[in-house]
Amino acid sequence: MKLLVVEDNKELNEALKQGLSSRGYTIDIAQDGAYGLELALVNEYDAIILDLNLPKKDGIEVGKKIRDARIKTPIIALTARDTLKEKLKGFESGFDDYLTKPFEFEELVARVEAMIRRSKPNDNIILKVGSIKLNPKKREVRSGTRKVSLTKIEFNILEYLLRNKGIVIKNVELIEHVWGEDSDLIDPPIRSHIKNLRKKIGDKNLEIIITIPGVGYKIE
Repeated sequence: MKLLVVEDNKELNEALKQGLSSRGYTIDIAQDGAYGLELALVNEYDAIILDLNLPKKDGIEVGKKIRDARIKTPIIALTARDTLKEKLKGFESGFDDYLTKPFEFEELVARVEAMIRRSKPNDNIILKVGSIKLNPKKREVRSGTRKVSLTKIEFNILEYLLRNKGIVIKNVELIEHVWGEDSDLIDPPIRSHIKNLRKKIGDKNLEIIITIPGVGYKIE
């Protein structure tokens, strides 16, 4: 899953990126409201973590513009503004939750995951192709009855391809979703991960991940 963090505190950004990445999330970071809004309008995210005190564009304005664009991605506000008036203003701008600084990381994770569950009530499904079954919630993959051990990158690649089964996923889209907006990766590292993934999930009766030369990959 992919999250957008819009926060101007570099130390907090780094801490959030490391902590959330360790939970299996792909993270995009924006350090001002204008860039955060730009990312939110052009990319798909499972949730947005949005500070309110931002340079260039205030978080309230960013949240409102996201909702004006009819983007329903759940948003949690991070802020030192703890008055009821400020919270109500945030909810009126379309925020789904509100967390006052300072906060505990585990509480943030719990709130983000709760928002995502509410926004995707039918998302506790098992993704399948051939003998391969992927459980997004447990981050578990099985080939038949055999449990397959995948790296975080391999799991995220397989999950994204399975969620878009039958659709050709371009290399650039795969990079942005799995590695993040600021990644400078190019095609060869993707091929290497796909190669390793194919070996681990191997199905003798089905070519699971199909290469579309010069374009990307898909799962039929």
